[in-house]
Amino acid sequence: MAKKLNTWTLSGLMVGPILGSGILLLPPLVYARLGSQAVWAWVAVLGLGAAFAVVFIRMALRTRSAAGISELVAREWGPVWGKLAANYLTGAVIFGAIPVCLTAARLWPASLSGGIPVNGLAAILLSLIVVLLLLGLTTVSRVSLALSSITAVCLLLGGTLGLVGAGAVNWPGPRWDDPGLGPTLLLAFWAVVGWEVVGNYTNEVERPQRTIPRAGLISLAAVTAVYLVTVLALQTLSPGTGGPGSMAAVLVPLFREAAPVVAGVLAGGLCLVTVLMFAGAVAGMTAQRFGWKSSRPMVLILAATSFLLLLAVQQRWTDVEGLVSMANLFFLGNALLGLAAAWKILAGGLWRVTIVVLAAVLLLLVAQGAFLGWLLVVAVTLGTFVYALFKARAPGS
Repeated sequence: MAKKLNTWTLSGLMVGPILGSGILLLPPLVYARLGSQAVWAWVAVLGLGAAFAVVFIRMALRTRSAAGISELVAREWGPVWGKLAANYLTGAVIFGAIPVCLTAARLWPASLSGGIPVNGLAAILLSLIVVLLLLGLTTVSRVSLALSSITAVCLLLGGTLGLVGAGAVNWPGPRWDDPGLGPTLLLAFWAVVGWEVVGNYTNEVERPQRTIPRAGLISLAAVTAVYLVTVLALQTLSPGTGGPGSMAAVLVPLFREAAPVVAGVLAGGLCLVTVLMFAGAVAGMTAQRFGWKSSRPMVLILAATSFLLLLAVQQRWTDVEGLVSMANLFFLGNALLGLAAAWKILAGGLWRVTIVVLAAVLLLLVAQGAFLGWLLVVAVTLGTFVYALFKARAPGS
């Protein structure tokens, strides 16, 4: 019998992807836009992220299979909408895996690359992800726990040492009239998206009614602490370096001259666990949808499509920004359908207000989608409904 996820292994599976490459990329970008006011943007985003986490962790307790949120959407709004949610999540992973792998490859230290080009490093990382997924969820969860724990500890220690050494924290009073605040908030919100796939792992968790809330609380506390300490350290230390700096600056108090190398290695690890969690969720969900005995066929399908997309990037038929735009729209579609299900499932005025606020934020993000991404989302939506219509009319259906 396969081992079930416990509180700590489930926490590792959550924390790594939620932090993802965002913890290394987004804080410097937000600081470059807002300066010392960046901390207030993060306070707002982490507050929204906490609400997002609580809603989807609560929803995860209502799921009974690897279908996750799509199961709840189907239950509350009908099977076609459930299939659409599943298709959105699948599309997000198909288009999102390669940008994450390429991000890790670009951040990987040149001194450790052995002269291998960026696309080659991305192919190696993708191959490692496929192997780990084929080895099973227990291996994936242990790798995720190790990598996310190491990253969180390094950032917390490095940031804390930097703040202690600085003698004072740069935390100014809020100024909400900055015209760049709105767009920056939307950019930073990506740092906390990912909780919606927790439900896909419910049937792999031991005593889910107890384990999922505990793991969710631990994960939420860890993500919030890492972001706040990192952001405060970045904006407290950066003025002394003459510029916005990078995440390596936060690690300097801990690793000195080796900080850039360590930052690159951590980025690779976080990108690895991000793809592992989402790809594993989609593989398990698809196996259940089509009655397969194992998730391995879907793992191989995802691997094949990802290598084809990597080839497309190599040949400049598409680019990373285009793939990210497509993946983002599919992720948002899945999350919005999840919130629609939550509207029916989670009774009470506070839940309803929370859901409306989160949906409004996600719709603002949807509005920024590129034309090709919109075209693909529309195609998948129409395709889902046309398939459902023909299947309903087929004899014996």
